[in-house]
Amino acid sequence: MSGTDRTGIAVITGGTAGVGLALARRLAERGERVVVCGRDRDRLAAADALPGIEAVRCDLSVESEVVSLTEQLRTRGGIRLLVNNAAVQFEYRLTAHDPADLLRTMDTEIGTNLAGPVKLTALALPLVLPGGLIVNVTSALALSPKRSAPLYCATKAALRSYTTALRHQLAEDERGIRVTEAVLPLVDTAMTAGRGSGKISPERAAAELLRGMDRARPVIRVGKVRALTVLHRLSPALVARLLRDG
Repeated sequence: MSGTDRTGIAVITGGTAGVGLALARRLAERGERVVVCGRDRDRLAAADALPGIEAVRCDLSVESEVVSLTEQLRTRGGIRLLVNNAAVQFEYRLTAHDPADLLRTMDTEIGTNLAGPVKLTALALPLVLPGGLIVNVTSALALSPKRSAPLYCATKAALRSYTTALRHQLAEDERGIRVTEAVLPLVDTAMTAGRGSGKISPERAAAELLRGMDRARPVIRVGKVRALTVLHRLSPALVARLLRDG
């Protein structure tokens, strides 16, 4: 992406904090026009005050808000880059959870992590410029799940599969739209507070992600994910043991 035409906008969901915000800052420093979306009003206001970044509220788990976001993007010109980065992770035991609360939690998790990105991509595709790039952010937990967050792991595995299928579909599209999966390790964000060890910073994750995008990689493995992927090929059972209590 470095040295490419800056026509069009870069859109980052979950772009008001963590990896999304770190990536938005780097793109804006390159002269990109960046639109980020999120749900927290204070974070939206802080991101909107940054040079080169415009913040728009959108809850990806609500279909009407995804439609509204797409209509707002339509007024800002074509999309050069779409990064489906937003995600939520809830840890719980299915046998020890209030059923009504569990269903609400599941709707939010599936909507934010899977249904929202899929719907946004479908609605935004007509706006993507020739040679544009779609990046779907998944997780090392898409390779093998951990017991405490079954639905998060399932949504990331599903998004991984969807990304591959979308890449195959768009390979036949005359606009030359590229599709990339970015697989993240444990990153030090609000979502992972109090969980696990050996986290990398959002800034490092964003730097590696951007480097992979510049090199037009179909799959970007950030940090320890590269070694973990090799290990998974050699011994899936070992990786399952390593990740299940992560």
